[in-house]
Amino acid sequence: TNDVSTISDRLDRLDGRAEAPWTRATLALIGEHPGRRAGDLADHLGQDRLLFKARVRKLKAIGLTQSLEVGYNISPRGAAYLDLTGH
Repeated sequence: TNDVSTISDRLDRLDGRAEAPWTRATLALIGEHPGRRAGDLADHLGQDRLLFKARVRKLKAIGLTQSLEVGYNISPRGAAYLDLTGH
């Protein structure tokens, strides 16, 4: 769909500004571990916690993640995107 294309383009731009692609791996990790502390998720990806949190805020701005009391979750839009793209 058009929304999938729009989201993919935005994620590609975010990945293009980083040393290495991170958007889809971050989404997948949050999807696999909802509610997990940011520090734990950052460690899993080998990232600094503050960098990880800043990146998740970028995904949240696109509507793909939600902040929980502790950790994060994939939003309904993010879940639909992951399902449609096979991630």
